[in-house]
Formats: sequence, C-alpha cells, structure tokens
Amino acid sequence: MKLEWVSFFFFFVAGLVHIYFFILESFLLQKTDGYKYLKIPPSDHTAIKPWAFNQGFYNLFLALGIFLGLYFVLKLQVHVAGIVTSVFGFGMIGAGLVLFFSAPKLRRAAYLQIIPPALGFFFLAFHIIPFLKS
Repeated sequence: MKLEWVSFFFFFVAGLVHIYFFILESFLLQKTDGYKYLKIPPSDHTAIKPWAFNQGFYNLFLALGIFLGLYFVLKLQVHVAGIVTSVFGFGMIGAGLVLFFSAPKLRRAAYLQIIPPALGFFFLAFHIIPFLKS
C-alpha cells in the first residue's frame, strides 16, 4: 500500500472522529439526560447545552473541511488537496492541544482529536519528502 493512502486513511478517520463529536455535542448532549454523555454535573447541563451545540457544529465544519481536502485528493488536484487538508488538519490538532492543556480530565478526547490528523501528516511527510529531494 502506498503511504499516501495510509495518510488518506488517517485524515478520513480524523473526519469521522469529528463527525462523532458533532453528533455527541449537537444532538446527544441536547437531550434531557445529555449531561451523562460528557460526564458533566446535572446542574451544569443547562448552561453547557448552547455551548456544546455550537461546538458540535465547529467539529462538523472541521470534518467537512477534511473531507473536502480528501475529495480533491481523489480528483488528483494535489496542491488544492494539500492546502485544504492541511488547514483543517492543523486546526484539529491545534484544538486538540488546547483541550489537552486546558482540561486535564478530557485528555482522552484530546488524544482522539490529535492523533488521527497527526498520523495523517506523519505518513504524508514520507510521501512528500522524496519529491522535495528531486
């Protein structure tokens, strides 16, 4: 298997993870007992619902950006694909790092947000480096 497809796979997983976060925050957390999904105190649920709804859509747009970049990969528009995927991939990693350092209790979620796009970039580097040497 070519390394660019391994990279594609990890970026695709990153998009799916953010679709999961979208569903969790924008739909499941909005339910009456939705506080259970993110393990927040029931007393905080009402205050967090509007924030979570908005945050869910932020995650949806990150996922759609990654999927748009992967669409350009399939269309062999490599430069556009690289720019779009990089912008949204680095956005995912950056947001994951903010979560990692600001909320120690949510480090598992931060890892879930950081690792797939980071692996995508890691394998993408092995695909790009030979072209840079020539």
